[in-house]
Amino acid sequence: MDAGRWALDNRKLVGFLVVVLVAGGAWSFSRMSKLEDPELRVKQALVITTYPGASSHEVELEVTDALERAIRSISDVESIESRSMADVSVITVSLSTLVKDRDIEQCWDMLRRRVGDASEELPAGAGRPVVMDDFGDVHGMFYAFTADDYSEREASDHARLLQRELQAIEGVARVVIHGERAECIEVALRADRASAPGMSPARVLAALNGQERAVYPGYFETGDYRARVSVGGRYKTVKEIEELLLQGSDGARARLGEIASVRERLEEPARDVTRYDGKPALGIAIAARHGTDVTRLGKQVEARLEELKQTLLPAGMDYHEIFFQPRRVEEAIGTFMTNLVGSLLIVVLLIMVTMNFRGGVIIGCNLLVVVAGSFLFLHLLDGTLQRVSLAAFVLAMGMLVDNAIVITDGILVDARKGKEHLDALTATGRKTAMPLLAATLLAILAFLPIYLSPDTTGVYVRDLFIVLAISLLSSWVLALTLVPVMAGGMARKTRNEGTTRVLFDGRAYRVLRGTLRWCLCHARLTIAGALLLLAASAYGFRFLSRGFFPDMNYDQLYIEYKLPEGTSSDRVQADLASIGDYLLGREEVRHVTTCTGGSPVRYNLVRGMADPSLSYGELIVDFTSPAALVANTREIQDYLTGQYPGAYARLKRYNLMYKKYPIELRFSGPDPAVLRDLAARAIEVMRDCPLAWLVNTDQEPPTPALLVDYN
Repeated sequence: MDAGRWALDNRKLVGFLVVVLVAGGAWSFSRMSKLEDPELRVKQALVITTYPGASSHEVELEVTDALERAIRSISDVESIESRSMADVSVITVSLSTLVKDRDIEQCWDMLRRRVGDASEELPAGAGRPVVMDDFGDVHGMFYAFTADDYSEREASDHARLLQRELQAIEGVARVVIHGERAECIEVALRADRASAPGMSPARVLAALNGQERAVYPGYFETGDYRARVSVGGRYKTVKEIEELLLQGSDGARARLGEIASVRERLEEPARDVTRYDGKPALGIAIAARHGTDVTRLGKQVEARLEELKQTLLPAGMDYHEIFFQPRRVEEAIGTFMTNLVGSLLIVVLLIMVTMNFRGGVIIGCNLLVVVAGSFLFLHLLDGTLQRVSLAAFVLAMGMLVDNAIVITDGILVDARKGKEHLDALTATGRKTAMPLLAATLLAILAFLPIYLSPDTTGVYVRDLFIVLAISLLSSWVLALTLVPVMAGGMARKTRNEGTTRVLFDGRAYRVLRGTLRWCLCHARLTIAGALLLLAASAYGFRFLSRGFFPDMNYDQLYIEYKLPEGTSSDRVQADLASIGDYLLGREEVRHVTTCTGGSPVRYNLVRGMADPSLSYGELIVDFTSPAALVANTREIQDYLTGQYPGAYARLKRYNLMYKKYPIELRFSGPDPAVLRDLAARAIEVMRDCPLAWLVNTDQEPPTPALLVDYN
């Protein structure tokens, strides 16, 4: 194989292809989809079923158990976790990590069919189960919308206006509003008047439902015309509801307004409440379409929001950034470019020092073309720029120069030996092409299991193999073609400098030769030293902290706050407000966003999502810098643990391998009392371990209930 001679005979074609690779790489880098994390489908869904008036035990026996039996019959379901609370059942369905992304929608369709069939077995008072399979969508742009001195209705109307305008931007897939309370009509019976005509709450409710029901009256034909008949009477104002005529059990009649107060209000208790730095707010979360460059989309969203602020929003209404993925993507790409340039300079300088200036220039230019070409092919393969693919480039940097170093060094040595110019440029390529290809393929195959891994983690890091394979193969091809062309233009014929001994007789070679000679003459001592270093490394390894993925280097974290089930949402909001005031009083904290009722939205792929609950809340805390976050995390955690002993309060940094509890122990059995006793004994054992903290159980403590014996 003589690729070098072919390249020298076709210099213009090689030059043209190099220009195409560099220009195409620059174009691809600017046009390629840029994300923070690889697009990953969350293989979880929630099945939520309401059962008003039922206790948690009744919900478990009559609703949760029936639905679980149906869901377990789906072969691709790996695990089912359920929470049965008073009035509601929440089931978390997790698919197997081996399920392909293209098959996920089919699994959710199967889940809906099985849940729909099982709903026929539910008691009459239970609502229809709702399957939520889209809560895994990432809404990478998350804002807090505040409206000082405006009502909630006015704030909601303007938030919906923003939602409509932002949804029209090309590339925006979905815009959701968090913390918006629904409007409702409250009918409060007056005890002193409702009993007089023999009215009961059930009779009033039946009358209201019957009045609001749509009726099909048919059509009226007259001559050549056919007119649709419309029956009026549906409520349009509160006054019309008050005029509703009711008939009591004893035949007496009364208008609803005479026996009850009717008013328009927002639903209570508020399930989802958002505050920004202590002020009431609504969350506006924006998700990008598949394959969209979020950095470009982020600029469009910011420009549109600023335009709307100037033209449509009245004074006092404003939006505040909570999480903005495009900026974090730009920072990651900027860091990559800095590392890329730094790695390139380090490689070139080292080669210049150890080889010569011409060799450093040749290898440096070759490396630059390899990286640019890799961007081009990655774009053609529908790849994206995110933390995994960018990290793969930095990881491959040390391996990309190996082929070029071998060819360049061989050319320079042959030139110094005085070989004929063309033979000096091509001899090394002919001799080493196949061995270098074997070494390159071996390096690629070392990462092949990552690409073949079918589980979620394998999908997440799959681009690592793709980038390495493209860049390493490109480096091999360019080393055999581009390096001889560049060397032919830069290297000069050198007269024969003598034997190989003379060529490798520099000071560095003499030191290396002397070191090798000493090691060979003292083989036992050398092996003993190597074993000693190996033992020292093994001993030191036990002191290293270990984790599959490190925490993200963010200046933001979130705090999970959970009180026992049944706690008033007002208590949760008061505690979050108190914690928010404490955090804002610290100089290293910039902003605090609080959300109650559950996690707001999945604005970041690597954060956990909590189940909806009125006793749950979160605080999203922005620090002045990532270093300030790390330095103060422990102090804030100790404060929360000490000040709120009855709550589960935990600081969480963003990490792909999120687990609420790294170590979990599960007890199963038919008797709740026995399970509670076993859990309590396990907690005592765990608390005796000095390394364990925040020991908790997901079995909620008993809550008081008011039992009314109705006659």
